[in-house]
Amino acid sequence: MAPGPPGHPAGLRGRGISLRHASSPALSIRGLRGPRRPASGPDARPRPRPAAENAPPGAGHPVFPMSDSDGSAPAGGPRGPAPEPVLKARRVQAAVWTVLLLVGLGLAAWGHQTLRAATTPRPIPPHPRSIVTLAPSVTETVFAVGLGPSVTGVTSYCRYPPEVEALPKVAGFSDVNVEAILRLRPDLVILPVDKTATSAELARLGLTVMPLDTRNLEGLMEAMEELGAATGRSGEAGLALDRIRSAIAYAREKGRGKPKPKVLFSVMHSYAGLGYISEITAAGSDGFFSNLIEICGGVNAYGGRLPFPSLSREAIFQINPDVIIDLMRSEEEAPDAMRGWQELGNVSAVRNGRVYIFTDESDTVPGPRAWRTIRKVADAIQPDPPLGYGSAGGGAAEGGGGAGSARASGSGAPAAPESDRAEARDGPVTPAPPGSPASRAGAPAPESL
Repeated sequence: MAPGPPGHPAGLRGRGISLRHASSPALSIRGLRGPRRPASGPDARPRPRPAAENAPPGAGHPVFPMSDSDGSAPAGGPRGPAPEPVLKARRVQAAVWTVLLLVGLGLAAWGHQTLRAATTPRPIPPHPRSIVTLAPSVTETVFAVGLGPSVTGVTSYCRYPPEVEALPKVAGFSDVNVEAILRLRPDLVILPVDKTATSAELARLGLTVMPLDTRNLEGLMEAMEELGAATGRSGEAGLALDRIRSAIAYAREKGRGKPKPKVLFSVMHSYAGLGYISEITAAGSDGFFSNLIEICGGVNAYGGRLPFPSLSREAIFQINPDVIIDLMRSEEEAPDAMRGWQELGNVSAVRNGRVYIFTDESDTVPGPRAWRTIRKVADAIQPDPPLGYGSAGGGAAEGGGGAGSARASGSGAPAAPESDRAEARDGPVTPAPPGSPASRAGAPAPESL
């Protein structure tokens, strides 16, 4: 090969590449496809046409590669059908996608049915043979509507009726032994409506769950009616409801047209020493005990929002209740509680002899026996004859002078009072034994007044 002109590298001559002299900063490259051909004339290069333009009708889709009979793709002419391996691969791919689509649709349908079964409440059996109850108020309600023989498991706080003492204990106040419940194979589990986590867990395990709302008096009555209707026990439920309705009518009639005293409902004590009340836990607003106060013609002395507030001695002096109703474990604890209240002699209820000690176990459970508590509260708040409120020297309760002149009889340690808890952190509200401030563990947090 002859060397190129000066400044041209050897071997590039005749390849359509023109380089200027090395001293020139400009570089011109005509291309690497060889010398240009004229656009017309005998040496003109034919213009290639698109495959769809060259292909005869029915020759196949222009997107996919075609081949001649020998398998080689033509440079610009008509294209033939795709080779058999390509067609087979396409058929396999289509089959795989079809299978995956069908499997996906099947899994989606199965998941939907499973989720629906887990979230849809199971129907209540009309004649349950094995019932587990997870609260004292629920247990008493079940027995009140005539389903007692079917109860096979209760909580450790269930004390009434007496036959529940011999039944298996499957839960405490907030802890539930799911394995123990499953071993009983119940066809119905009844629990308070606020135990949502337990309810969801048991439902996921395939158990039939029925929540009842016994946090206030209205909810209790609706729960009794609902349970009776669902299990064919409407007659028994109606009899229990009639007793409560009769007590409500009695209480409203006693308070009709009379002044409404401020009532403090104490459910637990904390003692700094024997006979010295340092703090109490009171019944707050919108709950069972607050309902009783309103029905019986009084107003709750605590006007805050907590369901069970802790009140110091100073707070008791500040709200200055006209009536104090105190729930105690037993008659044996009543004298110590009375001495403790007498230390607060400047409080209106103490000064006027309007402190009442209730020691009946039924007073601590918002259940079917509430009719007894309603009548006792009505007699304490609106005694006969009517008394004046908020003034020194007011009349004392019938039956003797001084604090604690009225008491409710009862025996045995009561179950932990059930509550209308607005916060899940609240623990069991159980009256503390005298001299045991540590027994307040789990009580609602105090609210400053």
